[in-house]
Amino acid sequence: MSANAISLSGVVASAGVLFFSSLFMQAAYAQENTGPKMSAIVDLGEQRFQIGEIIVDRNTQEFSVPGKILHLSVALEYLAVSTGGMKDYESLLELTTSPRDFNLACILIGFDDKESVKPRYQFDELEVKGPPVLMTLSWQEDGEPRSVSAAHAMLAGEEIFDDDSWVYIGSLTSENGQEFMAERGGTLIGFVHDPYSIIDHKTGGGIGAYGLITGNKTLLPAEGTAIRLTVGFAR
Repeated sequence: MSANAISLSGVVASAGVLFFSSLFMQAAYAQENTGPKMSAIVDLGEQRFQIGEIIVDRNTQEFSVPGKILHLSVALEYLAVSTGGMKDYESLLELTTSPRDFNLACILIGFDDKESVKPRYQFDELEVKGPPVLMTLSWQEDGEPRSVSAAHAMLAGEEIFDDDSWVYIGSLTSENGQEFMAERGGTLIGFVHDPYSIIDHKTGGGIGAYGLITGNKTLLPAEGTAIRLTVGFAR
C-alpha cells in the first residue's frame, strides 16, 4: 500500500466526522469479511479521496467515475453497470469500477440505506425510498465539454425520459453475509426496481415499459465514447 493509501478507519479519523463512523466501520467489515476486496482508499488531501478510478469529494458531497456509452438502441433496464457486469447487455453505461467500490463511494459522501425501502423483487411496483440522488453524464465533443442529466440521457419511446427521481438503496447482502448482491450482475444504477441495484429509480420508470427505454441518441455521443458520471445528493 502506498504512503497515501489509508484504511477505512483512517478516513474516519482524518475526516473527523463522527456521524460517518459507523458507516465506515460497516464498510470495513464488509471489505474484510465478504467477497472481492475493495480498492485501497487514497487520500488526495482537502477531503478528497480516490477509490480505484472513482474520485470522491466530501466537500461537495459528490463523486465521479469514468466509463463509456455502452448501448443506445437496445431495450434498457439499467443506467449503469460495472466493468464486465453480467447485465451489460441492457445498460446505457459501463462504469470503470466495481459494485463494492461504487457503493463505498456512496457511503463516503454520506448516503445511508438504513431507512431505505428496497424493492421486494425485480419489477416490484411499490415505490422505493432512500436518500435522493442527482446524477450527471459529461463528455468532450469537438473539444467542448457536454453534459446531460441521467434522465435526459434516455428516451421513453420518442420522448425524453425526464424523471430524475433516483434514490440510494444500497443493494443487498446475502443472508450468510458472504456476498454483496450487486456483484452478481454488476448492477449499479437501475430503473426497474431491481433489489440488487445500488441506486434505483423511485417509481421504477422502466416498469411496464420494456423495449421503450433506450439511449437518447440526439443528445448523447456514439457508443464507445468515454464519459464521466457524477453522483451526488439531489437538493
